[in-house]
Amino acid sequence: MRRKKKRRVPVVLIAALVLCLGMVIYCGSQLAGIFLEYKEGTDEYDELKKYVEKELPEDAYGEEASGEEEEEEVREQRIAFEELKALNEDVIGWIEIPDTEISYPLMHGEDDQYYLKHTFSGNKNSAGSIFIETLNKPDFSERHTIIYGHNMKNGSMFGGLKEYRNASYLVDHPMVYIDLEDGTHAYEIFSCYETPANSNTYTIGFASKPDARYEQFVQTLKNSSAYDTGIDVSKNDRVITLSTCTKRSENRFVVHAKRIY
Repeated sequence: MRRKKKRRVPVVLIAALVLCLGMVIYCGSQLAGIFLEYKEGTDEYDELKKYVEKELPEDAYGEEASGEEEEEEVREQRIAFEELKALNEDVIGWIEIPDTEISYPLMHGEDDQYYLKHTFSGNKNSAGSIFIETLNKPDFSERHTIIYGHNMKNGSMFGGLKEYRNASYLVDHPMVYIDLEDGTHAYEIFSCYETPANSNTYTIGFASKPDARYEQFVQTLKNSSAYDTGIDVSKNDRVITLSTCTKRSENRFVVHAKRIY
């Protein structure tokens, strides 16, 4: 009786299997690395929240302060600035949107690149930090101040800003709070939309007193909104812009808010 010859697996097939296995291992390690980096960034910022010593004032949903007693209350310092400054002298404040993941220290560096890739503690991390435009004054005294943050896939940093594409989300989250060394400041959102990274939306350096140029600028911001927010803005308002990246690399998603107090 003749023995049947064993069929050999073609070398090409073996090579393909080895290649596929290698790709699976490589992709798995990459995903694990991304997950670990995300976790490191999230853990660091969660730890920093202990320096937020008090909750936001009771008017945290848009009621403008009125009277000396209320004004004094909202000016009460709720952030441990001295402790934060001791850790990193670039910190200038804290940004928070109630009932969202956005609650982070605000940084102001020597350029607009460092904090794109470094956390508050200086660790290199794709989450980066929330920071204001280098050319802006750190005390938010200018008529227009820009704040940048990454659109992270896990929803951290400014990843939640994209939710403002829906008008219903704005109804539940209408305010942005900025804590500076002089106390808490409230900003009411009046416009949300996607725009090219090089658009006039990022214009800064307006005159300290309101003028026709600034009036036209804020009206353009208002008119550019993806939907009517029902909030008016005028040349007398100081404005902040929250900016983050989108799936289209040449575009950004922005949220504009005017200062209430």
